[in-house]
Order: sequence, then C-alpha cells, then structure tokens
Amino acid sequence: MQRAQTAIYAALFVVLAGSGLLFLSQYGMSVRFWVGFTTVYVLLLVGYTLYLFGLLFVHDLKPRTYPRYGGQKIAVVIPCFNEDPDLVEESIRTVLDGDGHKQVIVIDDGSTNGVQTRLRELAAELPISLHEFPENRGKREALHHAVTRMLDDDADFVVTIDSDTVLERDALVRVVEPLLCPEIGASTGNVLLLNERQNLLTRMVGAYYWVGLNIYKQAHSVIRSVVCCSGCLAAYRASLLRETIDEFASQRFLGEPCTHSEDRHLTNLVLKRGYDVVYVAEAVSWTETPATVRGFLRQQRRWKRGYIRESIYTLTYAWRCKKLLFLQILLWDLTAPFLSFGLRIGLLVTVTAQPGLFLSAILPGWILLLLVRYIFVPLRAPDKLIGLFVYMLFYEGCMYWLNLWALFTVKNRSWVTRAATAQA
Repeated sequence: MQRAQTAIYAALFVVLAGSGLLFLSQYGMSVRFWVGFTTVYVLLLVGYTLYLFGLLFVHDLKPRTYPRYGGQKIAVVIPCFNEDPDLVEESIRTVLDGDGHKQVIVIDDGSTNGVQTRLRELAAELPISLHEFPENRGKREALHHAVTRMLDDDADFVVTIDSDTVLERDALVRVVEPLLCPEIGASTGNVLLLNERQNLLTRMVGAYYWVGLNIYKQAHSVIRSVVCCSGCLAAYRASLLRETIDEFASQRFLGEPCTHSEDRHLTNLVLKRGYDVVYVAEAVSWTETPATVRGFLRQQRRWKRGYIRESIYTLTYAWRCKKLLFLQILLWDLTAPFLSFGLRIGLLVTVTAQPGLFLSAILPGWILLLLVRYIFVPLRAPDKLIGLFVYMLFYEGCMYWLNLWALFTVKNRSWVTRAATAQA
C-alpha cells in the first residue's frame, strides 16, 4: 500500500513537470501545439461535465428511495475543540431535540478556551456522555475513543457531526435511512451556511458548497461512490466503524502519521470494503464558514492536502471494486488539475504578450465554458449566481494554485486550530 501511494504521488510530479516544461518549450513556436493541448484539456472538461449531467439526469428520472427509519439506535459522536460555548450548546440541543432513538457522546479534545465548563454543565443537565482529553489529540483520537470505549453495544448506526453543526429535526433519521439497505455502508447529508449572507466571501462559499453537494455529491451518489462524508453530518454502520476504527486511527502516508482529512479517510475505508456511500439531500445540517479570506484559505489548505492524499489512497483499491470511481479520481481529480498547469502558464504569458487576443477570444471562451459546466446553478439555485461568479474568479486566481501548494506539502501534519486562528 505505501509503495503504491509513493509511486502515484511521484507520478503527479511527473505530470506537473511534464505539463509545464512541454508547454513552455512549444508555446512560442507552434500554434498547432497550443490548439492541440487546449483541445485535450477542454475535451476532458466537457467530457466530465457531460458525465455529471448524465448522472444527474438519471437521479432526476428515477430518484432513489430508502426504507423508513424504524427506531434503530443512533449513536451521535460530537468531537469538540475550542468551540464557541453557545454554538456547541445549540448543536447538542438540536441533536437531543431531533427525531430518533439516540445515544449522544461528546469528546472535548483538550480545549483551552473554557468551553469544557459549559460541557460539564450540559452533561449534568442533559442525557449525554462526556469525556475530556487533558490535551489536544485530534479528531482521530476523539472518534477512536468514542467508538472503542463509549459506544453502546446495541448501537446500530454512528453519526458524526462537528461541534459547530446545527441539525434540522429530522436530519438524523433521514441520514441513517440509506443504511437500512445492506449494501450501503455510509451516507452523508446536506450542509447549509448559517452566515451565508454575511459578506461576499460567505456568499461565494455558499455557492461553492451548493455545487459540491448538489452537483458533485448528488451525481456520485447515483453510482453510490460519494468520496467524502462531510464532517458536518455523516452516518456509518456501527459494526463497520468498529471494524475499521483501529486502521483509521493509525493511518500513515509516506511514513508520517496522518492528522487531518479524517472524514475522507473514513469514507475511503468504507468504499474499500466494497460498501456503497450515498448523499441524502433531505438530511439538512447548518454550519458556519470562515468569513475572512485568510480564515477560508487556512481551511482550504488543510482540505487540499487531504484531497490529494486521499485521492491517491482511493486509486490503490478502487480499480478492483469501484471502477467508475477509479477513472474519475485518476483522470479528473488528480491528472486534470496538474495537466492544466502548462495551459494556465500559457494563459498568463498570453495576457502579458497579447492582451487583445486574451480579452477578445480566450476570456469569453473561458466564461462560456464555465457557464456550461455550472449550468445547473442558474437552473436550480439562481440565488447562488453572484456567489458562483465570485467563486469562478477566486478559483482561477487563488484556489487552483492551492493544488500545487498542497502537492508539495502533502506530508505537512500541521493543523490550524481555533486557538491559532484567534491569535492570528
């Protein structure tokens, strides 16, 4: 496994270097090469877009239904580290007030902001089980402790939520209903933003979340291969979580222990065992997003590193049991971003050398291509259009380049905590 991951990781550098060097060596000499290179990338982009459209069409034509919840026991695990006391209390109360037969476990992961005082008060008042770590150990250790030492023997499902997540009343029962089908091992719910209207950035993030959930996750749910169960609301079979929790807690990449992207890795372990993973749009949760560019980029740096590491992990098993997922990860999630590096370098050169060509032909073509790619947004969520436009600009100017940063720092184990954020 480690050798395979190392080989795939090295191959990404080859793709990146080859894309940049090949393009730059040909750019000034061959218009044909420019056209051919661009055509290959555009065809890949259009092909993947049509693939998503096809999956969404299948979903609309025949929406999947699941058995109704029948009183099975749901263990809800809430790891907490330096959360706002009022928000974590609201989170816990929405879980307790929600539908379903529940066990509620709260793990304080060595908080230093005094939230543990509020948690102790809630534990004395409410039917929750609280455990406190003396120091910060990370979400993996929190989940491992909850599953191995605190989970009731008769729990049927385990739902994990972030400590800043607020649930709709029926969210828990909706998100576990797919698990009543024996072939489904995990499911994930919808995520809306409590502070989406705060500023232009949060509107952008709202559009970004909507696209990720209601286009990508919804499409991947059709082939039952959602690649990441969101930390805001994720459900697993209790038996499957007990089986995988030690492997989950001891994950290593290139010889280093892994300390982030826990939700993506848990999902990988479920898919690796041949189970399906689906998205449930009707299971609604609410959370807050960073409202500053600095805070948002901190979050995205973590996510991008985990995205690369876990995509590499997916390739090591998906070729056997999830072939469509394998092709998607190989061609689109990993190859395309680094293949397009040379194209983007060429565009930067064009902007400098031939601004008229860029403004009259390349920029309109780029906008048209993105409008086709995201056509479902104006059709299904027109209120997200402003945020989507900002996101498209922000992605090209900033977020794309985080992929390169993440590739070179994927072994970095640092985690930007709320405490660090507050000090910044």
